[in-house]
Amino acid sequence: MAKAEEFFQRGRELDVQGKPQEAIAEYTKAIQIDPNYAQAYFYRSNLLALAGQPQKAIEDAQKAATILESRGELEGAAAMRQHEEMIREGIEDGEW
Repeated sequence: MAKAEEFFQRGRELDVQGKPQEAIAEYTKAIQIDPNYAQAYFYRSNLLALAGQPQKAIEDAQKAATILESRGELEGAAAMRQHEEMIREGIEDGEW
């Protein structure tokens, strides 16, 4: 059985290759295997925002922040909250 890390790495490779939809699918598989995979939520959030799905991107950023906070990784959580805020500002500015 494939591990979450394998799907995550495949998602990263697809992202670099300019295949965002395929990368999103791989990040989603990683999250299905490991619902606490904060990095997968973060990278999927980025791609969802760029794909014009800001609300889903915000949800992923919030989930990543919550996971990191529960682990005591407060700097990472703060970065996720900042990422979420940038998406919200993009919505307010009419980018989406």
